[in-house]
Amino acid sequence: MRFLRAIYLGIMSFAAGLLLGLFAYVLGGAPEGAGNWQNWQYITCYAIPGGAFVFGTWAGWRSGAEYGSGALE
Repeated sequence: MRFLRAIYLGIMSFAAGLLLGLFAYVLGGAPEGAGNWQNWQYITCYAIPGGAFVFGTWAGWRSGAEYGSGALE
């Protein structure tokens, strides 16, 4: 149960990170056109959603101890 809770919270955090990354992308001055990729876009497109997933999974794992297999002992 702890593992599923961690994955679920990670996915929910990833969804929030996608929205936050999109907001940061637009706020950073999203370039128009397909060939205008800039290095700062790695942060908004990959680091923010990925970091949100990792943080959400970690928070879910830490808070799921009371639901673990040893909780009934």
